[in-house]
Amino acid sequence: MAKKRVIAAMSGGVDSCVAASMLCEQGFEVIGVTMKLHECSDTGTSPSCCGVDGILKAAAAAAKLGMRHYVYDCVKDFEELILKPSWEEYANGRTPSPCLHCNEKVKFGLLMKFADELNADYIATGHYSRIQTDENGVTCLMRGLDANKDQSYFLAGLTTDQLKRILFPLGEMTKPQVREYARIHDIPSAESPESQDACLVGTFGSFSEMLRHRFKGEPKKGIVVDEEGKKIAPHEGIHRFTVGQRRGLNLNTHKTYWVKGIRAEDSTVVVTDKSDNVQGRGLTADGMVTAYEYADGQTVPCQAQVRYRQKPAKAVYTSLGGGNGRVDFIEPVSAIAPGQAVVIYDGEKVLGRGRIITSY
Repeated sequence: MAKKRVIAAMSGGVDSCVAASMLCEQGFEVIGVTMKLHECSDTGTSPSCCGVDGILKAAAAAAKLGMRHYVYDCVKDFEELILKPSWEEYANGRTPSPCLHCNEKVKFGLLMKFADELNADYIATGHYSRIQTDENGVTCLMRGLDANKDQSYFLAGLTTDQLKRILFPLGEMTKPQVREYARIHDIPSAESPESQDACLVGTFGSFSEMLRHRFKGEPKKGIVVDEEGKKIAPHEGIHRFTVGQRRGLNLNTHKTYWVKGIRAEDSTVVVTDKSDNVQGRGLTADGMVTAYEYADGQTVPCQAQVRYRQKPAKAVYTSLGGGNGRVDFIEPVSAIAPGQAVVIYDGEKVLGRGRIITSY
């Protein structure tokens, strides 16, 4: 009987290399693929950001495991599907979720197409998440066992059909266990440092500023005002701010402020000196992708996160139809930023995700 073929996404880091090694041990035919997302010559990048080091480490790991290894050029796709839309969000006063969309559209979108070209049965990554089939036969995304590394927030938009062809070998492991496995099996990237989420920040200091230069965007300069509309300071562009931000406001004042809102129509950033005033009781979202079908107006008790590291908050999700939804929190939640993802859970199970449009 022929072995099942798996395309293993290999960034060159310890997680993806261990995932590939485990699959080889489990008897799969594993083919390593490293996705090239940008060029070394991209303005503002450092050598460590261009992906060459990762490609070499992935190739070394694949060679040690006796696997075929490919470099898949996704540079143009990454620019059009992730970077350009991210700049458009920043330019309109919203905060994008590039890692989430990169997973959905590139790592599990384009990679799935590449897997089809290679006649692969599955694709696999080193994400800390799990996939389970519930009592009704629905394939669902679950949180990873390691709460400190759980990445289900960034994978929440994967569809049921996609999940049926995905493997997460590290879902039942902790990071220390992964490192120990890598040492025992002499995997080249065993001591590699943790990867950073933001790509191509380079010399610009922030992802949003890098994007502005990349797409030659004109900064929407304006003023920072308090909740009463009193002018506090000018600013150099709304793309530099996000709701809930406290550091780096450059207001030349000893008072502590938080960003409460961003008005793209007149490039005004509203701040508050009371942290409670950046809390919200609910939000609306579009682009909802859910594990189950919900009727218009149907309500679902859940827990929700509006940021990756946020503690899940008790809430009620209401389906509004047409891919739209509303989340009402039992207790106020801080810094609900338009553009970011809201992910709803039932305990360990992911129920769905959407893009935050408004908060209240």
